[in-house]
Amino acid sequence: MHWPIRNQILLPFAIVQTLAVAVLSVSAAWMAADRAEREAVGRLERVVATLSTASFPVRVPILQQMKGLSGADYVASGSLGRITATTLDEDIATLILSIPQASTPTGVPGSGRLGRLQPITAGDQAWLMGTVQILQSPELKQLLVLVPEQQWQSLRQEVILPPLMIGAVTLLVMVSVSFWLAARMGGRLKRMQQHVQQLASLEFDQLLPVTGSDELHELATSINRMAQDLQNSTRQIRLSERTSLVTQVAGGLAHQLRNSITGARMAVQLHLRRCRDTDRESLNVALRQLSLTENQIRGLLRLTRDAQQPPVAGRLDQLLRTIEELLHPQCQHSNIRLAVELPSVQDCERLEVADSEQMQASLLNLVQNAVEAAGPGGHVIVQVSVLPTTIPTGSLSGKFVIRVDVLDSGPGVSEELRSRIFEPFVTGKPEGVGLGLTLAAQTAEDHGGSLAYERIDGLTRFRFEIASDSTGV
Repeated sequence: MHWPIRNQILLPFAIVQTLAVAVLSVSAAWMAADRAEREAVGRLERVVATLSTASFPVRVPILQQMKGLSGADYVASGSLGRITATTLDEDIATLILSIPQASTPTGVPGSGRLGRLQPITAGDQAWLMGTVQILQSPELKQLLVLVPEQQWQSLRQEVILPPLMIGAVTLLVMVSVSFWLAARMGGRLKRMQQHVQQLASLEFDQLLPVTGSDELHELATSINRMAQDLQNSTRQIRLSERTSLVTQVAGGLAHQLRNSITGARMAVQLHLRRCRDTDRESLNVALRQLSLTENQIRGLLRLTRDAQQPPVAGRLDQLLRTIEELLHPQCQHSNIRLAVELPSVQDCERLEVADSEQMQASLLNLVQNAVEAAGPGGHVIVQVSVLPTTIPTGSLSGKFVIRVDVLDSGPGVSEELRSRIFEPFVTGKPEGVGLGLTLAAQTAEDHGGSLAYERIDGLTRFRFEIASDSTGV
């Protein structure tokens, strides 16, 4: 059975509140009624006390004045039970005197105290009656004090109703506030439940509103943090699944393409040996383009974790010169100026890298992307520098940082792609695959460095940094 937490909080609290307010209200009403009755009886006793010790005759005018002061009716009788004065009709007074209780004093004789009032009925009227014995008057021996029961009930209601009304209003306010607080808390929990259900359905479009400064605020913050982590994990899982599938396909295609390119390169080389008088320059350009494609395929194989061949060390300056030669025909055809700025000869000796093939493929992708982005008439600058290690550059440590800045005069990366340009299959080119920057970023991380994008002074800059020492990475 579903038992909402709102009811779990509200119902016990409401029961306790109801019982507490009811007990307090009833107790206050009872005490107020008892106090009012005692005060009313006290007023009657003070009026009657003057007659209980009086030696003068008691007549109707005196009783009428007493009725005006106290609101009660009076019946005065002599020693033989004869009515001497009354504020009631003579027949009613006679009927009252005939009631057995009328002859029994309710107070102490001569004290003027009424004692406990007794209910009586005469005709169609009801009274509360008290009897006082008169000792000093020669004519008056007994005085009946009659308070109309309706008047007495009105007095009780006047003093009972205010505490009960205050208790009822207090209870209503307390229950309303309790219901509002419980509903508010229950609503917040309900929104959290619905949001968690959305997260379970992998819907991460909206964050849970964070309100208040209590434990539910902390819970909502934790849920939002969990949602962001779950969104990142889900995106990473999907990306990994997609990468794994495409990697398998790309690995197979890369092997086939490498075999085909190797065959084409061997055919061109054989043609050069057999035909001495052919146009060697054109064929050499074709060989360089085949080498360029082969290097790109090797980089793709590196990305697909093809580790059949051990890494071969090399120098970064020589790799960049090779890349410059490979891209020279493309730059010449599009009238693009490509400049490679190397450091001093002494610093070039520190440019040794452990995996020259992976490094060449990564830098080739960076420079070729810059050439394509610069477009006809543009320019590309590759700046290489060796810096002392002053800040952490990654998981590896070294004495130096090798920095390669690739700058181009192109328009740069679009705003919506900047945060994801290093993810696999993210590209701004219609014919692009989106693996070049991923390969370069992975190479930098493998060498304890990083790859960063920046737009500076109208130029697009990719900064490639790796950790190094004087004997290699």
